Amino acid sequence: MKYYWNNGFYIDEIHFGFNEETEEYIVPDGFLEITEERYRKLLAGQETGKRIVTGSDGLPELAAPPEPTVEELREQLGDTLWSNYKTYQRTYVDPEDLTLANTCAAGGSEKGAAVQQWVLALWARYYEVKDLLAAAETLEALRAVDISTEALTPPPYTIRELNEEAVAVQKV
Repeated sequence: MKYYWNNGFYIDEIHFGFNEETEEYIVPDGFLEITEERYRKLLAGQETGKRIVTGSDGLPELAAPPEPTVEELREQLGDTLWSNYKTYQRTYVDPEDLTLANTCAAGGSEKGAAVQQWVLALWARYYEVKDLLAAAETLEALRAVDISTEALTPPPYTIRELNEEAVAVQKV
């Protein structure tokens, strides 16, 4: 089995006709033979996100992926921003915990109100960052926006503290 390139991969046994007299495959003009080793290296490079392109010598080579457009990068970063903030919130306060915090806050709990305010501040920051993404007009400006949650602080009280407070209130 031999590998060929002509703006794409071709394998003699699959893509070309066989000449019974010469017992060889009929390879049309313009197809360049490549080694199996090169073929495998190109596929391995493609798996890491690189593109396979035709080089100036007509043979395949690896190239960096094309730069995304501003809109494509904005969408990618927006999706990652949402995921980062949702994951961060759920690390500390899942939907049931938020219900507990709201219930405690409604009952006058300072701890419940503090956790409730933490969640509101978290999502206020999310929208600030989202607005920065929307306002960015270049790839460089988009890449400069910090979409991570590393600078955020955990809630002032744990859900265990809220649960303990809720149990203490129920005992009264």
